[in-house]
Amino acid sequence: MAAETKSHLEVFLENRTALVSYAARLLGSRDQAEDIVQDAFLRLKPEDGVGYAPRQILAYLYSIVRNLAFDQLKRRNVETRGREVDPPFWILPQDPGSPEETVLFADQARVAREALEGLAPDARRAIELYRIEGWTLEAIAGELGISVATAHRLIRSGMVKIALSMDRASH
Repeated sequence: MAAETKSHLEVFLENRTALVSYAARLLGSRDQAEDIVQDAFLRLKPEDGVGYAPRQILAYLYSIVRNLAFDQLKRRNVETRGREVDPPFWILPQDPGSPEETVLFADQARVAREALEGLAPDARRAIELYRIEGWTLEAIAGELGISVATAHRLIRSGMVKIALSMDRASH
């Protein structure tokens, strides 16, 4: 059969493997890619191939696959938006440990709290925003009216002071 008279089905069957590989690269899943390619074929109507060269039909198939893959990625992002990948540590069941471990942990928490309270107000607030509330350095700098470098320096020096206090208390 001459290349100029191939049907859309022949073009699809000859290039199916390449289309699946293309979709798999976009989606990161071969199974989902198979589904996308099948859906692309179903969207290609027999009359779409009439009067077009096989390479034009193939280009159209690739664009359908690309658009369907991007639609699926967008849908996946919308569905997972707002969900945390890992739940926060405090929601997971914790091993209570032995009474000695509980007392040791409470003592370490007390030492860390006292060290945090002993820091300058800006350093204390920067550490609370960064470590407890998960703010970015840029957001902390904006909140405190300081530069990002200063926010980083406050957090780093404050965390060192807290670690040193905890180390002294453990010896």
